[in-house]
Amino acid sequence: MLKRSNDAEEMKKAANNGRESEDAGRRDKAGDREGTGRYAMEMTADTIGRFKDLIYDRCHLTFPLSREPQFRRLIARRAEEGRHRSLADYYQALASSTAEFEQLLSLITTRETYFFRMPEHFEALERFVLPGIVDREGKKAMAGLARGEKYRMRLEVLSAGCATGQETHSLAMQVLDSIRYPKAWDISITGTDINPDALETARRAVYGTMRLGKTPPRFIEQYFIPLSPEEILLSEEVRELTRFETMNLRNLPAMHGFKGRFDIIFCRNVMIYFDLPAQQRLVAALTDCLRPGGYLFTGEGEVLHLYDHSLNVVEQCNTIFYQKPEGA
Repeated sequence: MLKRSNDAEEMKKAANNGRESEDAGRRDKAGDREGTGRYAMEMTADTIGRFKDLIYDRCHLTFPLSREPQFRRLIARRAEEGRHRSLADYYQALASSTAEFEQLLSLITTRETYFFRMPEHFEALERFVLPGIVDREGKKAMAGLARGEKYRMRLEVLSAGCATGQETHSLAMQVLDSIRYPKAWDISITGTDINPDALETARRAVYGTMRLGKTPPRFIEQYFIPLSPEEILLSEEVRELTRFETMNLRNLPAMHGFKGRFDIIFCRNVMIYFDLPAQQRLVAALTDCLRPGGYLFTGEGEVLHLYDHSLNVVEQCNTIFYQKPEGA
């Protein structure tokens, strides 16, 4: 009787162990499907909320529900790579280590991009914006000569949130194509991004041919050097016009050094990562960075009617962009 009872207990224990193994297997498989692996059970709304709050407090970046699966995978990936016992352990490391925070930030802010994205913006530059700037600066140069003074024509462009630099280099190519004697000008095209790894790619200026996107064929022939069937290098002529700086667009005091400086600002598909109050502050800061008469280009889903601003709406070349009033 005792043996039968012991056998029953052993069978019950074995069955429980089997169920636990099955449950663990299901959890592992669910974690694998989500890309969160052994951290799947810790991926509660509260836990993910703590990570989101930390990133928001430091960068004002937000993550819509559509990006949450990707966000969870990246958190799990960094926790796994750092061999952290739990997500709570990884959170403490993230909160206390600037280096680890920058590593995670590099992952979550990497954006797929290509040359001449939204070609209607570059058409507006070619047909409307740059001819007006060339005319204005030419008149200033002629007036200076009439007074016996030498005036150096100038053009400054900002590519904010430039990622790996394709937008910044596209702007440089468009400027070189639109200005007849660029050597007679002081031209500066500045790309900024929060991701230092992305900026290193931008500085190297070596890209896969798949990133050519909608680049006009004449630009490919004139401004790109083939390195292999899969890789290309931007010409020195383009690279000389561009410079890249690490900048967190939440850090508005740093942007104060750009006040009244730029003729053209591209800040496209960046504001979508900010909440509404941060977007409003960024629009105000970008407006301050424009010279009177300067132009601001934003992304397709970033029209400015939601915000208070003093910019004029411009409709040209089947697109909308904005101009700072001349007297502002």
